[in-house]
This record gives sequence, C-alpha cells and structure tokens, in this order.
Amino acid sequence: MKHVLSILTIMLGLITIFCIGMFLQRANIEYNANGRFLSPDGVVYYEQAKQVYGILALLGVFLTGTLIYKQIKKNN
Repeated sequence: MKHVLSILTIMLGLITIFCIGMFLQRANIEYNANGRFLSPDGVVYYEQAKQVYGILALLGVFLTGTLIYKQIKKNN
C-alpha cells in the first residue's frame, strides 16, 4: 500500500506541475474583447480555461501536499 500511495503522489504532483504550467502560459496571452486568442497555428484559446487551470493547480497543490504530509507523518 505504501508504494501505491507514493506512485499516486508522484502522478498527482506531475499533473499539478502541468496545470501550473498551463495556467502560467495562458495567463500571459492577450485575449480580445470576446475572451479569445487566435494563435498563428489556427488554435483558439479561451480566457475561461485560465481559471480552470488555476483551480486545478490549487487543488493539486493542496492534495499533493496532503499526501506528502501523510507519508512523512507515517514514516516518523
């Protein structure tokens, strides 16, 4: 069970890092009045996705921190 919790913590940490990266990337884009950004590749980015990535990042940080805390407390 200990290894499963460690693997879950690592996977959740990686997903959290991805969400933080996406949030920071989307936060630096300038959107138009409709809340859209059209990239040169033809991809449309919506401003609302920035908030979703931010919420997922905060939730991931909280859950990853909780799992790390439980593992440290269990080892002591």
